[in-house]
Amino acid sequence: MMKRIVILAISFLYSTLAYSISVSIHIYADKTFSSVILAPLNATYILEGDGKRIDSCTSSSVYSVSIVNDSLVQVKNLDRVIGIFSRIRLRGYGPRNQFFLKLSSEKNNRLYDDDISISADKPNLKLLSIIDLEHYVSGVVQGEAGLRRPPEYYKVQAIICRTYALNNLARHINDGFELCDLVHCQVYNGVSKNPDILNAVEATKGIVIVDANNQLINAAFFSNCGGQTLNSEDVWNSPLPYLKSRPDTFCLHQPAAVWQKLMLVSEWNNYLTKKEKGLKCDTTKSYYDTIPISKRVYLYDKGYLIPLKEIRGDLNLHSTFFSITKTDNTVTLDGRGYGHRVGLCQEGAIHMTQTGYNYQQVLHFYYTGVQLIDYTLLPSSGFN
Repeated sequence: MMKRIVILAISFLYSTLAYSISVSIHIYADKTFSSVILAPLNATYILEGDGKRIDSCTSSSVYSVSIVNDSLVQVKNLDRVIGIFSRIRLRGYGPRNQFFLKLSSEKNNRLYDDDISISADKPNLKLLSIIDLEHYVSGVVQGEAGLRRPPEYYKVQAIICRTYALNNLARHINDGFELCDLVHCQVYNGVSKNPDILNAVEATKGIVIVDANNQLINAAFFSNCGGQTLNSEDVWNSPLPYLKSRPDTFCLHQPAAVWQKLMLVSEWNNYLTKKEKGLKCDTTKSYYDTIPISKRVYLYDKGYLIPLKEIRGDLNLHSTFFSITKTDNTVTLDGRGYGHRVGLCQEGAIHMTQTGYNYQQVLHFYYTGVQLIDYTLLPSSGFN
């Protein structure tokens, strides 16, 4: 009996520790600034300089942090200089710690959870949010999904964002942090106060998506597929068994379902001529014609196959799903969808939840042969 109690206690402790996992996020990653204002929202913080306590915070504490001599940071409060350090950290010790952050160049401040580390990274300050994974996920869900979505859809997005984060923790390892707050990783602008988002994150706490080998999947998502998703190898040259092309009627009448671009015939022809330089002439047009427009990954022109993903990037198109109509002077590209079209279609998933599908059904619709598990059950190799 005692042995069983010990095992249960260890299991509970492991689960508690696993759920308290923190991640480091480079925030304001696209901004240039040399000073910042820092203000704890509550009195559950201490301020550290180079690992030593330098101030006890109150709910009225306000700090100015700025670069000195390119490699050091100076910390001031309202009436005195506290010191100059290589790195400072605002460290919370309460059950929920939040602070305000404001760049001198911006009008509005942002509210963040948990801790922050600040150092000099010439010519900028480098701000790292050290944050509980679930707090981070709630902020990302708001950044990636927006407001006024169905509560059930927020559960879908929470699981995707959690999976994506854990599967990409090594993305910025050489930069001294794990993730950034930009589209490059996931959009993160601080605390979400939306109760539906907070409830969705809590309801799905710890849940991630894994493949048949119990490995975290690449939880790719995008805005709208226009009625047909693509295989991963169609876009990224890497076949993944859970990212397979499938028809999707749920997104067809949503805001990002259709688009159009007009070009002069001369402009279009000049573009194709430049793209075709260096390409080898291909004779597979008969095969090409058998592929529906929704599944094509090349444009066939005068014997040349041009990757549609390159055309999308070059011409700033919403997607690679489009038809071409020519008149004497104009080329019209009539397109469908918005994004790379691999994985989960956000507008399709939103419509699914509006019509009664639950988050499990939505995720299994877009990701083939996957499982939903608690990340504490992952093998140690489950995180990249």
